[in-house]
Amino acid sequence: MISSDFSPMALAIVAMCGGSPAPDPDDEPTSTGFSCNDYNLMIKVELDFGNDCSYDSQCSQILEVDDACPTADLVLNGAFEARHLQNFIDEAEGEGCTVEYGNPGDCDPDALPVCEAGNCTWL
Repeated sequence: MISSDFSPMALAIVAMCGGSPAPDPDDEPTSTGFSCNDYNLMIKVELDFGNDCSYDSQCSQILEVDDACPTADLVLNGAFEARHLQNFIDEAEGEGCTVEYGNPGDCDPDALPVCEAGNCTWL
């Protein structure tokens, strides 16, 4: 059966029943004009630049994000200017946004910062 076999009314009912998804509250602008999704995207881009590395020794800057889980802290290249990233994080949290850092790892207190596949991470 091809789509032209359906009556226009049946197609309209199917379209209406599907409806549109509820709006994402993280897409709503904060007082700064940026949404929480915007902040998380900007932070992710900064992290992509900040954790770039070629050698383990470059992964020398730790940005603390979780007191309870050391491997949730961000490992950054020592040459990266983290102040801009920290400002984004502080601003986002000040606007009530939850910053998404990704997988916190296994929370091993003995984990070491390393360069793996061009990115600073925990081993």
